Amino acid sequence: MKLSKLGQLWPVGLLSALILHLILLSCNKPAPINTETQLLENINQITPVSLPTKGDPGFNFPEDSTLIYQWLADRDTLSIYKHAWGIWAGLTASTDQSFNGSPLLVFETWLGLGEMQSIVKQNMLQARKTQRTMLQKPKQFEHSATLTKQAGVDTTAGLDFGSNFWVTVSYNPSAANYAIQNKIFKKSVLDSYKKPGAIGKIPAFPNDAITLKPTYYVGSVKDDFIRIPAWPGPPDTPKPFGPEVWDSYIFVDVNNGQEEGKKLTPVKGGDDPTPSSTCNLSDFINFEVDAEMAKYLNEQQSAVQGDTAKAGDVALLVAMHVTSKEISNWTWQTFYWAPNPDTPLAPSSNTAATLRPAELSTAAAHYGISTGYAMVWPNQPIVGGTNEGVEPIFGFNPFLEAGFGKGTFAKRKNQLNPNYDYGVQTNCMSCHSLATSSSSVVYSADEYISMDDPYFVDKVQVDFAWSIQSAVITDQ
Repeated sequence: MKLSKLGQLWPVGLLSALILHLILLSCNKPAPINTETQLLENINQITPVSLPTKGDPGFNFPEDSTLIYQWLADRDTLSIYKHAWGIWAGLTASTDQSFNGSPLLVFETWLGLGEMQSIVKQNMLQARKTQRTMLQKPKQFEHSATLTKQAGVDTTAGLDFGSNFWVTVSYNPSAANYAIQNKIFKKSVLDSYKKPGAIGKIPAFPNDAITLKPTYYVGSVKDDFIRIPAWPGPPDTPKPFGPEVWDSYIFVDVNNGQEEGKKLTPVKGGDDPTPSSTCNLSDFINFEVDAEMAKYLNEQQSAVQGDTAKAGDVALLVAMHVTSKEISNWTWQTFYWAPNPDTPLAPSSNTAATLRPAELSTAAAHYGISTGYAMVWPNQPIVGGTNEGVEPIFGFNPFLEAGFGKGTFAKRKNQLNPNYDYGVQTNCMSCHSLATSSSSVVYSADEYISMDDPYFVDKVQVDFAWSIQSAVITDQ
């Protein structure tokens, strides 16, 4: 078989993995992985699918950065919401692939951190994805607990998320190719970008890169129902406000026997389902936990928690952070399950809900949205901006940041407002701007942070990707 771009002949019996690698070697720029570039088929293989852009004729991906910056200059939040929903529609679109008989959505085909680490460790340029990405404990919960303990200013109240919340961190084909080809998870590679007395930085991700953090509540079925926390809206006074203190629950009917589209009323206590507090399983993006996934989850549990997961449990998607490299500081949008998606509680809004694309499935349409395409209003430059005379942009996910308290942000004095101490006062862009290859973690509530801030001196900026910092591979 001849591959003309390389001008070489290869024996017929060469390993299929090497054949797939030639696709990536044949060009200088990382190419998205999709079904069109797959030379060999394998019934156990999941092929990462690029974000589809069909649907709303006004949606483009990647969008011209000049246009997005104009939205920011005009404070055109409607266009921002529309674009964020367009990304969500692509992420949750169906594919022709499945796992264990369950159809896979686009984002479910993407490589997770652990899978990319394995590829880099084995010096491969590509690899098969043969199962769902394994769920992990959320690193940001661990970081917040550590920061709080170090600060000694409050307890971990609001961070006792128990054993039910799990995440994956996944990269779209473009971002995955970038990470794999540049071996960006290797410590030696990251260290090579250090500049003593100055600010180092890794090469920027390509402009069609997307990274995301799907977040699941893994629940056991009891009498055909699963009880799950439901966001009651932000507290009147900022405080740590995680799911364990909401005292707000809905029930999920795994048999889908409920009236579709009915208004839900979460209940307090929530020992037993009521008609108005019960929805269908089909109202969630979800999958059934198999024996291998359950074993992996239990291996991450402490001896006190014990083996809590089992085959047959259901992983319900409750939240997802999504970021795209369409602008220098990335676009930031976060989605969370809303009992009544037409009237979602803050940080989403009724206006945002009216802009949902018509092509969303019943499940995908059941999520609220919050965006943060800038740190503050008016939008500030990449370097040399100010926190004087600006307005905050709060953009957080109830299931991921709402539980953060003062200790989480104690390492850095907030330049916009020293009283911004809680997760409900955060902005994804502000916090992720602080991501470096250092093992030390610093989080920030909402503020403008210049990318030449003295904090970055003698550090390597990792292009807003905390996921790189948490996935560093030592060169052993």
